[in-house]
Amino acid sequence: MPFLTIPELGTEAPESFINILKGTEESKINELIQDQISVMKTNLGSYHDVDQIFSQTGEARDRTVLNYLKDLVYYKMRKRRTSGEIDASDYDEAMKWLEEVSTGKRKADLPPKKKDTNGDGIPDTEVPFLKLGGRKNYQNGW
Repeated sequence: MPFLTIPELGTEAPESFINILKGTEESKINELIQDQISVMKTNLGSYHDVDQIFSQTGEARDRTVLNYLKDLVYYKMRKRRTSGEIDASDYDEAMKWLEEVSTGKRKADLPPKKKDTNGDGIPDTEVPFLKLGGRKNYQNGW
């Protein structure tokens, strides 16, 4: 079972809108879902085990990741269907959350990425989070 299915998009989008798209563009919706999962994997993959995150199904899925994934997919679906102005606030919020998690400004309750340190092929040590550029330069009188 995939991480997100088309019927689950009904919590973000009107069901009539989903049904219209499902009847005409079901393969495109599934492609959009996979594209947005790829965006999330890119942003979360540095320090979180994205294979474990997106292999979960049902109640085991992280609700925050699922909610923001729905926002991203719904935004892209509406962008495909409407030619006018659309509200990008949900999309912007989701992208801001992804950016903050990937830079360490916000902590996410997600499984950490692990690396193999002893060469047996099994990941066993968490990848440390490195935040660069935090050293403040002070002027002195020298």
